Amino acid sequence: METTSYHSNVVRRGLGVAGLAVVLAFSAAATAQAAPAAPAAVLSGDGVTADCTYVAIRNTVVRSGPGTEYPVVRTKTAGQHMTGPALCVASNGWFRVYLSTGTLGYTPAADVRFVS
Repeated sequence: METTSYHSNVVRRGLGVAGLAVVLAFSAAATAQAAPAAPAAVLSGDGVTADCTYVAIRNTVVRSGPGTEYPVVRTKTAGQHMTGPALCVASNGWFRVYLSTGTLGYTPAADVRFVS
């Protein structure tokens, strides 16, 4: 009889431990929190991501490439702001700026001033 009683206790404890493990697993899953979402991209007024802001210091143009051999795609008047991708550094005398279409254009560095 003693063996049966011992066996019954082991089985009951085993189920108790197994049951406890299941409860803990479900409660841990229920209380787990989702990882925080990545911050949303900062958008400029025309809906494209903007990392740098420039202001035209004189009437200027925006071209499709970094050189006078590329066609003019926009004109800007003195005081107009433009936005462009990060690094905010002119390359060979040209700043990259966003167009309202979301593509890049290039404006002469001599015609704009970096704002932020």
